[in-house]
Amino acid sequence: MTIEQMIENERFLDEQQNEFTTDAVLGIMPRNYEDALVTRQIPNHYGYYNDAGEYVENGTHTITHYRYNHNPMELYEANTNQPAVRLEDYEAPYFEQALYKGIPMEFRYNPTIRNMMMTGNFRIKYRGGSKPQYGFVRNQHNTLAEYADTFAIYPK
Repeated sequence: MTIEQMIENERFLDEQQNEFTTDAVLGIMPRNYEDALVTRQIPNHYGYYNDAGEYVENGTHTITHYRYNHNPMELYEANTNQPAVRLEDYEAPYFEQALYKGIPMEFRYNPTIRNMMMTGNFRIKYRGGSKPQYGFVRNQHNTLAEYADTFAIYPK
């Protein structure tokens, strides 16, 4: 086997490993933000004044919202064999509200995190910048799980 063949073989194995990691460990594949938006009509059973100042007895409101494309319980099941994450490496300074911060998204569905969330005493906040390649422009106060780079764990 030549050196070029060995290098090509290593690249192939790395690509397969990265593909597995992206699919099974992270679990959430980013998609185009515009494709993830869903428009719904919500009936209201009370009267209101519309933009023209006319009273409307019963009407509907149209909202556009984001819809996740993943099932968290399936992702927890797919990641049950992950080694336990050491949260001590991600402890927040004592003067901050967060208990742990800067945890990479690859650990989001780790059994250690799942056990913490199952107690009901903690909540997760996702962190990350805008992802222009997917059409996602981040609001100042939040990031969606699908586009997050890291997450933090807070007490409830």
